[in-house]
Amino acid sequence: MNARRGTFMLVAALAPFALACNLDKGPLAPRAPISANQVAAAGSNFVCDVGGATWEGDPDAAVLHDLAPSGVMRVALNYNNRNNAARDPITGALTGPGIDMSCKLAQGTHAPFVAIAYLGVPPLLAGLANGDWDAAFAFDQTLEPPGITAAIPHIGVDNTYLVRGDAPFQKVADVDAPGVRISVAEGSSPDIYLSRTLRYATLVRTQATPQALNLLGTGQVDAFAGGRGPQVIAFIACCGGRLLPDNFLIANLAIVVPDTAESHGGQGLEYIDEFVDWAKTSGLVQVAIDRARQGGSHVTPPPPPAQRIGFLQRHVSRLVTNGVLNDGQGNALAVKLEGALRQLAEGETEPAMQKLGAFINQVEAFRDARILSEAQSGSLLLIAQDVMTHAIA
Repeated sequence: MNARRGTFMLVAALAPFALACNLDKGPLAPRAPISANQVAAAGSNFVCDVGGATWEGDPDAAVLHDLAPSGVMRVALNYNNRNNAARDPITGALTGPGIDMSCKLAQGTHAPFVAIAYLGVPPLLAGLANGDWDAAFAFDQTLEPPGITAAIPHIGVDNTYLVRGDAPFQKVADVDAPGVRISVAEGSSPDIYLSRTLRYATLVRTQATPQALNLLGTGQVDAFAGGRGPQVIAFIACCGGRLLPDNFLIANLAIVVPDTAESHGGQGLEYIDEFVDWAKTSGLVQVAIDRARQGGSHVTPPPPPAQRIGFLQRHVSRLVTNGVLNDGQGNALAVKLEGALRQLAEGETEPAMQKLGAFINQVEAFRDARILSEAQSGSLLLIAQDVMTHAIA
Protein backbone atom coordinates (compact mmCIF):
# COMPACT_ATOMS: atom_id res chain seq x y z
CA MET A 1 0.00 0.00 0.00
CA ASN A 2 1.26 3.46 -0.81
CA ALA A 3 1.98 5.04 2.58
CA ARG A 4 1.22 8.52 1.32
CA ARG A 5 -2.16 7.83 -0.18
CA GLY A 6 -3.48 4.80 1.70
CA THR A 7 -6.88 5.09 3.34
CA PHE A 8 -6.96 3.24 6.66
CA MET A 9 -10.30 1.97 7.91
CA LEU A 10 -10.97 -0.18 10.94
CA VAL A 11 -12.52 -3.49 9.96
CA ALA A 12 -14.24 -6.13 12.00
CA ALA A 13 -11.35 -8.58 11.91
CA LEU A 14 -8.06 -7.07 13.05
CA ALA A 15 -5.80 -9.46 11.15
CA PRO A 16 -6.76 -8.12 7.68
CA PHE A 17 -6.50 -4.61 9.10
CA ALA A 18 -2.96 -5.29 10.31
CA LEU A 19 -2.01 -6.58 6.88
CA ALA A 20 -3.44 -3.47 5.22
CA CYS A 21 -1.87 -1.00 7.60
CA ASN A 22 1.72 -2.16 7.79
CA LEU A 23 3.16 0.94 6.22
CA ASP A 24 6.53 -0.31 5.09
CA LYS A 25 7.64 -3.90 5.58
CA GLY A 26 5.81 -7.22 5.43
CA PRO A 27 2.75 -8.29 7.43
CA LEU A 28 3.09 -8.02 11.19
CA ALA A 29 0.61 -10.20 13.04
CA PRO A 30 -0.55 -9.07 16.47
CA ARG A 31 0.92 -10.98 19.38
CA ALA A 32 -2.29 -10.61 21.39
CA PRO A 33 -5.89 -10.01 20.30
CA ILE A 34 -7.45 -6.57 20.41
CA SER A 35 -10.73 -6.56 22.30
CA ALA A 36 -14.06 -5.93 20.62
CA ASN A 37 -14.43 -2.75 22.65
CA GLN A 38 -11.13 -1.47 21.31
CA VAL A 39 -12.18 -2.32 17.77
CA ALA A 40 -15.43 -0.41 18.24
CA ALA A 41 -13.63 2.55 19.81
CA ALA A 42 -11.30 2.90 16.85
CA GLY A 43 -14.09 3.14 14.31
CA SER A 44 -12.74 6.22 12.53
CA ASN A 45 -10.96 6.03 9.22
CA PHE A 46 -8.11 8.27 8.16
CA VAL A 47 -5.79 8.93 5.25
CA CYS A 48 -2.00 8.93 5.36
CA ASP A 49 -1.36 11.57 2.73
CA VAL A 50 1.26 13.87 4.26
CA GLY A 51 4.42 14.12 2.15
CA GLY A 52 7.92 15.24 2.99
CA ALA A 53 10.87 13.39 4.46
CA THR A 54 10.72 9.78 5.61
CA TRP A 55 11.38 8.82 9.23
CA GLU A 56 13.42 5.65 9.77
CA GLY A 57 13.51 4.85 13.46
CA ASP A 58 15.05 1.36 13.41
CA PRO A 59 13.03 0.13 16.41
CA ASP A 60 14.36 -2.78 18.40
CA ALA A 61 12.41 -5.35 20.40
CA ALA A 62 12.31 -3.17 23.52
CA VAL A 63 10.77 -0.26 21.59
CA LEU A 64 8.16 -2.50 19.99
CA HIS A 65 7.35 -4.04 23.36
CA ASP A 66 6.49 -0.58 24.68
CA LEU A 67 4.74 0.92 21.65
CA ALA A 68 3.08 -2.11 20.07
CA PRO A 69 2.78 -4.83 22.73
CA SER A 70 -0.06 -6.46 20.76
CA GLY A 71 1.79 -6.12 17.46
CA VAL A 72 -0.28 -3.04 16.57
CA MET A 73 0.30 0.50 17.82
CA ARG A 74 -2.94 1.77 19.34
CA VAL A 75 -2.80 5.56 19.12
CA ALA A 76 -5.42 7.53 21.06
CA LEU A 77 -6.48 10.96 19.84
CA ASN A 78 -8.49 13.58 21.71
CA TYR A 79 -10.48 15.05 18.85
CA ASN A 80 -11.99 17.72 21.06
CA ASN A 81 -8.63 19.49 20.59
CA ARG A 82 -8.06 20.16 16.90
CA ASN A 83 -4.34 20.52 17.56
CA ASN A 84 -4.46 16.76 18.14
CA ALA A 85 -7.18 15.70 15.71
CA ALA A 86 -10.54 16.60 14.22
CA ARG A 87 -13.34 14.18 13.40
CA ASP A 88 -15.77 14.62 10.53
CA PRO A 89 -19.26 14.55 12.11
CA ILE A 90 -20.73 12.72 9.13
CA THR A 91 -18.06 10.24 8.01
CA GLY A 92 -16.19 9.91 11.30
CA ALA A 93 -12.90 10.41 9.44
CA LEU A 94 -10.00 11.69 11.52
CA THR A 95 -7.58 14.34 10.31
CA GLY A 96 -5.07 16.63 11.97
CA PRO A 97 -1.55 16.77 13.39
CA GLY A 98 -1.97 13.58 15.42
CA ILE A 99 -2.88 11.60 12.31
CA ASP A 100 -0.10 13.11 10.19
CA MET A 101 2.49 12.40 12.87
CA SER A 102 1.18 8.90 13.61
CA CYS A 103 1.39 7.99 9.93
CA LYS A 104 5.06 8.99 9.79
CA LEU A 105 5.82 7.33 13.12
CA ALA A 106 4.25 4.05 12.00
CA GLN A 107 5.99 4.21 8.64
CA GLY A 108 9.41 4.38 10.31
CA THR A 109 8.53 1.90 13.05
CA HIS A 110 7.33 -0.78 10.60
CA ALA A 111 4.29 -1.52 12.73
CA PRO A 112 0.63 -1.04 11.79
CA PHE A 113 -1.46 1.27 13.91
CA VAL A 114 -5.07 1.94 14.74
CA ALA A 115 -6.40 5.36 15.63
CA ILE A 116 -8.68 5.33 18.68
CA ALA A 117 -10.81 8.46 18.84
CA TYR A 118 -12.02 10.07 22.07
CA LEU A 119 -14.23 13.12 22.51
CA GLY A 120 -12.38 14.85 25.31
CA VAL A 121 -9.89 13.96 28.01
CA PRO A 122 -12.12 12.07 30.53
CA PRO A 123 -12.98 9.22 28.12
CA LEU A 124 -9.37 9.10 26.94
CA LEU A 125 -8.26 8.63 30.56
CA ALA A 126 -10.88 5.92 30.96
CA GLY A 127 -9.26 4.22 27.99
CA LEU A 128 -5.89 4.54 29.75
CA ALA A 129 -7.31 2.85 32.85
CA ASN A 130 -8.64 0.01 30.67
CA GLY A 131 -5.32 -0.41 28.87
CA ASP A 132 -6.91 0.47 25.54
CA TRP A 133 -4.06 2.49 24.00
CA ASP A 134 -0.27 2.54 23.76
CA ALA A 135 0.33 6.23 23.02
CA ALA A 136 -1.89 9.31 22.88
CA PHE A 137 -2.05 12.85 21.55
CA ALA A 138 -3.60 14.71 24.44
CA PHE A 139 -1.85 16.90 27.00
CA ASP A 140 0.45 19.73 27.90
CA GLN A 141 3.46 17.93 29.34
CA THR A 142 3.42 19.96 32.56
CA LEU A 143 -0.29 19.29 33.19
CA GLU A 144 -0.35 15.54 32.72
CA PRO A 145 -2.47 13.54 35.16
CA PRO A 146 -1.09 10.52 37.06
CA GLY A 147 -0.48 7.35 35.08
CA ILE A 148 1.14 8.82 31.99
CA THR A 149 4.51 10.25 30.97
CA ALA A 150 4.96 12.85 28.23
CA ALA A 151 7.48 13.01 25.44
CA ILE A 152 9.09 16.31 24.47
CA PRO A 153 6.42 18.77 23.25
CA HIS A 154 5.79 19.36 19.57
CA ILE A 155 3.03 22.01 19.39
CA GLY A 156 2.59 25.15 21.49
CA VAL A 157 -1.00 26.40 21.71
CA ASP A 158 -2.07 29.89 22.80
CA ASN A 159 -4.92 29.84 25.32
CA THR A 160 -6.92 32.90 26.24
CA TYR A 161 -10.50 34.00 27.02
CA LEU A 162 -13.32 34.61 24.58
CA VAL A 163 -15.73 37.15 26.04
CA ARG A 164 -18.83 39.01 24.87
CA GLY A 165 -18.22 42.18 22.91
CA ASP A 166 -19.59 44.39 25.68
CA ALA A 167 -17.72 42.62 28.49
CA PRO A 168 -15.51 44.87 30.66
CA PHE A 169 -12.49 42.53 30.48
CA GLN A 170 -9.46 43.89 28.66
CA LYS A 171 -6.79 41.35 29.67
CA VAL A 172 -6.77 37.85 31.11
CA ALA A 173 -6.05 39.03 34.65
CA ASP A 174 -9.36 40.94 34.64
CA VAL A 175 -11.37 37.72 34.25
CA ASP A 176 -10.29 36.20 37.56
CA ALA A 177 -12.78 38.16 39.66
CA PRO A 178 -15.56 37.28 42.14
CA GLY A 179 -18.79 36.21 40.46
CA VAL A 180 -17.21 35.57 37.04
CA ARG A 181 -18.11 32.21 35.45
CA ILE A 182 -15.80 30.64 32.86
CA SER A 183 -16.78 27.72 30.63
CA VAL A 184 -14.10 25.18 29.68
CA ALA A 185 -13.84 21.70 28.19
CA GLU A 186 -13.42 19.24 31.03
CA GLY A 187 -9.96 17.74 31.38
CA SER A 188 -8.38 20.05 28.80
CA SER A 189 -5.11 21.87 29.44
CA PRO A 190 -7.00 25.13 30.18
CA ASP A 191 -9.21 23.29 32.66
CA ILE A 192 -6.26 21.72 34.48
CA TYR A 193 -4.26 24.95 34.49
CA LEU A 194 -7.08 27.23 35.61
CA SER A 195 -8.17 24.75 38.27
CA ARG A 196 -4.78 25.29 39.85
CA THR A 197 -4.42 29.04 39.37
CA LEU A 198 -7.82 30.80 39.53
CA ARG A 199 -8.42 32.61 42.81
CA TYR A 200 -11.90 34.10 42.44
CA ALA A 201 -13.65 33.08 39.20
CA THR A 202 -15.60 29.82 38.88
CA LEU A 203 -15.10 27.18 36.20
CA VAL A 204 -18.11 25.61 34.48
CA ARG A 205 -17.02 22.38 32.81
CA THR A 206 -18.60 20.78 29.73
CA GLN A 207 -17.90 17.59 27.81
CA ALA A 208 -16.30 19.37 24.87
CA THR A 209 -15.53 22.79 23.37
CA PRO A 210 -18.81 23.29 21.42
CA GLN A 211 -20.88 22.99 24.59
CA ALA A 212 -18.56 25.37 26.42
CA LEU A 213 -18.96 27.93 23.63
CA ASN A 214 -22.72 27.50 23.71
CA LEU A 215 -22.77 28.49 27.37
CA LEU A 216 -21.13 31.78 26.45
CA GLY A 217 -23.54 32.28 23.55
CA THR A 218 -26.58 31.79 25.79
CA GLY A 219 -25.22 34.09 28.48
CA GLN A 220 -24.80 31.38 31.11
CA VAL A 221 -21.11 32.23 31.56
CA ASP A 222 -19.02 35.38 31.24
CA ALA A 223 -16.05 33.90 29.36
CA PHE A 224 -14.86 30.80 27.53
CA ALA A 225 -11.34 29.47 28.17
CA GLY A 226 -9.53 27.85 25.26
CA GLY A 227 -7.46 28.29 22.14
CA ARG A 228 -7.66 30.72 19.24
CA GLY A 229 -8.58 28.12 16.63
CA PRO A 230 -11.33 27.73 14.01
CA GLN A 231 -14.12 26.81 16.44
CA VAL A 232 -13.63 30.06 18.32
CA ILE A 233 -13.27 32.12 15.15
CA ALA A 234 -16.48 30.57 13.77
CA PHE A 235 -18.27 31.37 17.01
CA ILE A 236 -17.20 35.02 16.78
CA ALA A 237 -18.37 35.18 13.15
CA CYS A 238 -21.82 33.84 13.98
CA CYS A 239 -22.43 35.01 17.51
CA GLY A 240 -20.07 37.90 18.27
CA GLY A 241 -17.53 38.29 21.00
CA ARG A 242 -13.82 39.04 21.12
CA LEU A 243 -10.64 37.30 22.14
CA LEU A 244 -8.48 38.95 24.77
CA PRO A 245 -5.06 39.97 23.42
CA ASP A 246 -2.89 38.11 25.94
CA ASN A 247 -2.75 34.44 26.97
CA PHE A 248 -3.21 32.80 30.35
CA LEU A 249 -1.38 29.69 29.10
CA ILE A 250 0.72 28.45 26.23
CA ALA A 251 -0.01 24.72 26.31
CA ASN A 252 2.90 22.66 24.98
CA LEU A 253 1.20 19.54 23.66
CA ALA A 254 3.08 16.25 23.67
CA ILE A 255 2.57 12.60 22.85
CA VAL A 256 2.05 10.66 26.07
CA VAL A 257 2.50 7.00 26.97
CA PRO A 258 1.29 4.95 29.93
CA ASP A 259 3.50 5.42 32.95
CA THR A 260 6.90 3.84 32.38
CA ALA A 261 6.94 2.68 36.02
CA GLU A 262 4.10 0.27 35.28
CA SER A 263 4.63 -2.04 32.30
CA HIS A 264 7.07 -0.16 30.09
CA GLY A 265 10.85 -0.13 30.07
CA GLY A 266 11.09 3.48 28.90
CA GLN A 267 12.55 2.72 25.49
CA GLY A 268 9.28 3.50 23.74
CA LEU A 269 9.15 6.97 25.24
CA GLU A 270 12.78 7.61 24.32
CA TYR A 271 12.01 6.49 20.79
CA ILE A 272 9.05 8.89 20.57
CA ASP A 273 11.27 11.71 21.86
CA GLU A 274 13.65 11.10 18.99
CA PHE A 275 10.79 10.91 16.50
CA VAL A 276 9.28 14.18 17.74
CA ASP A 277 12.64 15.94 17.45
CA TRP A 278 12.90 14.65 13.90
CA ALA A 279 9.29 15.65 13.15
CA LYS A 280 9.94 19.21 14.24
CA THR A 281 13.28 19.45 12.46
CA SER A 282 12.03 17.96 9.20
CA GLY A 283 9.13 20.41 9.03
CA LEU A 284 6.48 17.72 9.53
CA VAL A 285 4.94 19.41 12.57
CA GLN A 286 4.66 22.77 10.81
CA VAL A 287 3.12 21.09 7.77
CA ALA A 288 0.63 19.33 10.06
CA ILE A 289 -0.31 22.64 11.73
CA ASP A 290 -0.76 24.30 8.34
CA ARG A 291 -2.89 21.43 7.03
CA ALA A 292 -5.13 21.64 10.08
CA ARG A 293 -5.57 25.42 9.59
CA GLN A 294 -5.42 25.74 13.34
CA GLY A 295 -4.74 29.31 14.46
CA GLY A 296 -2.80 30.18 17.58
CA SER A 297 -0.45 27.19 17.28
CA HIS A 298 3.27 26.96 16.65
CA VAL A 299 6.13 24.46 16.63
CA THR A 300 7.88 24.32 19.98
CA PRO A 301 11.65 25.05 20.14
CA PRO A 302 14.12 22.16 19.87
CA PRO A 303 15.49 20.50 23.01
CA PRO A 304 18.99 21.37 24.30
CA PRO A 305 21.89 20.07 22.16
CA ALA A 306 23.00 17.49 24.72
CA GLN A 307 19.54 15.95 24.82
CA ARG A 308 19.39 15.75 21.04
CA ILE A 309 22.80 14.10 20.88
CA GLY A 310 21.44 11.62 23.41
CA PHE A 311 18.68 10.79 20.91
CA LEU A 312 21.37 10.04 18.32
CA GLN A 313 23.23 7.80 20.78
CA ARG A 314 20.13 5.69 21.35
CA HIS A 315 19.49 5.43 17.61
CA VAL A 316 23.03 4.22 16.99
CA SER A 317 22.62 1.67 19.78
CA ARG A 318 19.46 0.32 18.11
CA LEU A 319 21.28 0.01 14.80
CA VAL A 320 23.85 -2.19 16.51
CA THR A 321 21.21 -4.20 18.37
CA ASN A 322 19.37 -4.84 15.10
CA GLY A 323 22.54 -5.91 13.29
CA VAL A 324 22.53 -3.01 10.82
CA LEU A 325 25.92 -1.93 12.18
CA ASN A 326 28.51 -4.24 13.69
CA ASP A 327 30.12 -3.42 17.03
CA GLY A 328 33.08 -1.67 15.42
CA GLN A 329 30.92 0.48 13.17
CA GLY A 330 28.63 1.36 16.06
CA ASN A 331 31.62 2.27 18.21
CA ALA A 332 33.00 4.52 15.46
CA LEU A 333 29.81 6.58 15.71
CA ALA A 334 29.36 6.30 19.48
CA VAL A 335 32.80 7.65 20.41
CA LYS A 336 32.22 10.78 18.36
CA LEU A 337 28.89 11.44 20.06
CA GLU A 338 30.42 10.77 23.47
CA GLY A 339 33.19 13.23 22.67
CA ALA A 340 30.68 15.88 21.62
CA LEU A 341 28.74 15.44 24.88
CA ARG A 342 31.93 15.66 26.93
CA GLN A 343 32.98 18.89 25.22
CA LEU A 344 29.50 20.38 25.70
CA ALA A 345 29.60 19.52 29.40
CA GLU A 346 32.87 21.42 29.67
CA GLY A 347 31.39 24.44 27.91
CA GLU A 348 33.44 23.97 24.77
CA THR A 349 30.84 24.32 22.06
CA GLU A 350 33.14 24.63 19.05
CA PRO A 351 35.15 21.45 19.78
CA ALA A 352 31.87 19.69 20.50
CA MET A 353 30.54 20.62 17.09
CA GLN A 354 33.76 19.41 15.50
CA LYS A 355 33.10 16.01 17.07
CA LEU A 356 29.55 16.13 15.79
CA GLY A 357 30.86 17.05 12.34
CA ALA A 358 33.04 13.94 12.46
CA PHE A 359 29.93 11.93 13.33
CA ILE A 360 28.16 13.37 10.29
CA ASN A 361 31.10 12.47 8.05
CA GLN A 362 31.10 8.90 9.39
CA VAL A 363 27.36 8.50 8.81
CA GLU A 364 27.76 9.76 5.27
CA ALA A 365 30.61 7.28 4.71
CA PHE A 366 28.41 4.41 5.91
CA ARG A 367 25.66 5.63 3.61
CA ASP A 368 28.00 5.84 0.62
CA ALA A 369 29.22 2.32 1.40
CA ARG A 370 25.57 1.15 1.53
CA ILE A 371 25.96 0.07 5.14
CA LEU A 372 23.18 2.51 6.03
CA SER A 373 20.25 3.20 3.73
CA GLU A 374 19.32 6.68 2.60
CA ALA A 375 16.43 6.73 5.09
CA GLN A 376 18.54 5.43 7.97
CA SER A 377 21.34 7.88 7.39
CA GLY A 378 18.89 10.70 6.69
CA SER A 379 17.14 10.32 10.03
CA LEU A 380 20.50 10.59 11.82
CA LEU A 381 21.91 13.38 9.68
CA LEU A 382 18.87 15.63 9.90
CA ILE A 383 19.10 15.96 13.68
CA ALA A 384 22.91 16.12 13.81
CA GLN A 385 23.09 18.85 11.17
CA ASP A 386 20.35 20.86 12.86
CA VAL A 387 22.17 20.69 16.20
CA MET A 388 25.24 22.14 14.51
CA THR A 389 23.18 24.84 12.79
CA HIS A 390 21.65 26.03 16.07
CA ALA A 391 24.99 25.87 17.88
CA ILE A 392 26.69 28.01 15.24
CA ALA A 393 23.81 30.47 15.16
